[in-house]
Amino acid sequence: MNEIVAARAEQSLTPLELGSMSTQQLRERLAQSLTMTAKHLVYLAAIWNELEKRGEDLNDLRVGLASYLPHIAAGRLDADAVIRFAGQPAILKSIAALPVNEQREMAYGKPVRVLSIDGTGAYTEAEIPAYALTASQARIVFSGDKLRTPVEQQALIESAKLAKARRVIPGSKNKVRYDPAADVLRIGRSSATVGEVMSALASHASDAGDTPSEDMKFSALVRLTEEEHRMLHVRAAESGHASAQKLMRAILKKYLLI
Repeated sequence: MNEIVAARAEQSLTPLELGSMSTQQLRERLAQSLTMTAKHLVYLAAIWNELEKRGEDLNDLRVGLASYLPHIAAGRLDADAVIRFAGQPAILKSIAALPVNEQREMAYGKPVRVLSIDGTGAYTEAEIPAYALTASQARIVFSGDKLRTPVEQQALIESAKLAKARRVIPGSKNKVRYDPAADVLRIGRSSATVGEVMSALASHASDAGDTPSEDMKFSALVRLTEEEHRMLHVRAAESGHASAQKLMRAILKKYLLI
């Protein structure tokens, strides 16, 4: 408690006094203050624990750093880790799942092994302090209450690459789409009217031997406008088919029923 009081006294230094101190002195004061802050959190956690024992409802105080006090009081979270990673909540959340001794080691700068892929596609391993991890690196390194080994990290990366390769982008398979505004089919950067498509298909579809047989038991009703019905007969005549029905049956047989 006396250390906390002393730390508060040092906070009363004026900007002029701070300006007269050397860089090394300022770094030492800063490091010392951070240590005092961590000890202050432990002190506050003890108060929190005592109030909870007395049945006090402290939900209104669970804001900011105070939200970590119950975990510090329960011995599940290291106060130094809270101070060190307070500005990196995602990493702090991952570190909080580790044993307390490992949390403290990371708070003091112990590096973790991180696997990554270089520009040539080869895997490289590096040791990086936890506070310097990117979000993507943290997702690869942390796994619940343990750290993934480089072998486990590689397996995770390979799995993600495979999943990405299998992912289907909506619309990527179908390069042909209908543009209702222009009433045309878009094929890549080209376009064609429905009539042009029908004519092209009809030129390769033959109605030879297309006599209705006994196994033809079903009919398909297609609603057409008067103009569409007229054009269907025109296309049938242009392609040499005896009727629009035979044209449609020939197209179905050649292009759809395969």
